[in-house]
Amino acid sequence: MTRIDRRHFASGLALAGAALAAGATHGAAEAAAASGAPPATGAAARRDARPGAIDAPANLHRVYRRVRFAGDERIVFWWMRGRRYGFVDTVLTPFFDMHVGSMHRCRDLGDGRYEVRSASAMYHTDLAGGGLLEDWANPVTGRTVKFAYPAPTVVITTYSYADGVQDGPSPPGTKTERRHALAPLELVGEDAWLREESWLVVQYAASGRSQRVHDLHTFASPVAALRDAARAFVPASVHFNDYNGWSPRFEMGDAPGASVARCSGRKVATVDELPEAYLRIARRLHGEAFRDPARTLG
Repeated sequence: MTRIDRRHFASGLALAGAALAAGATHGAAEAAAASGAPPATGAAARRDARPGAIDAPANLHRVYRRVRFAGDERIVFWWMRGRRYGFVDTVLTPFFDMHVGSMHRCRDLGDGRYEVRSASAMYHTDLAGGGLLEDWANPVTGRTVKFAYPAPTVVITTYSYADGVQDGPSPPGTKTERRHALAPLELVGEDAWLREESWLVVQYAASGRSQRVHDLHTFASPVAALRDAARAFVPASVHFNDYNGWSPRFEMGDAPGASVARCSGRKVATVDELPEAYLRIARRLHGEAFRDPARTLG
């Protein structure tokens, strides 16, 4: 496995305070092998080799940047809305609703690399009333858990168009190991699908415990927008699931079971396009960060 900081867009759901940045990928050949797709040969290989073909294996990471972020250095935003569940003895129990938002800006570094600065915040709300959860009644243990919501902090990630994300340090107090697979781009009618999977093990120094995290998400963008090389901002949506060991913030102790999330969302061009329910909480708790995203990202 590759040891790497937990910077993945969907990873922000699994670990409190983790940045909702993009996930890492290895080379296109490895991604194709992980997906089970055979290598292109004959006419297909010649077609894939065309400069600018969005489904060419050599262009996979360039397409990933345009889907996940932007082709230039503008700031883009992602939001996801969904629900977290507990999964105990094959029974799925709703825990709370989740509201996730993040901001990202790329900077070209040359030599086939680029940097992404990201900041994010995630909020949990009550299933019945929709209010922000600060005291959560854990249905597995029967105990009340205090939830805190850290302010967005900047995470910097470097990417290569040849290999995807570069290695980086683990978050303070943790050691992480991660494995990724990015499947070849799929053209489905007028849409392009990009499937990404990651497997993560987090070891916490303070408790000696570890947590396993499995993130699965599918991004979708219009084929026509991706084929327009002059278009820096490409619309995109995401569908996400994770399957995790208990997060330390749930205070599960030795209770058996796992945590599952189901979310969907979109990439938007301005902070004001984030959902009203999310912005209402974000501006109350972290108003400075969302008032001036450019300043927040630095």
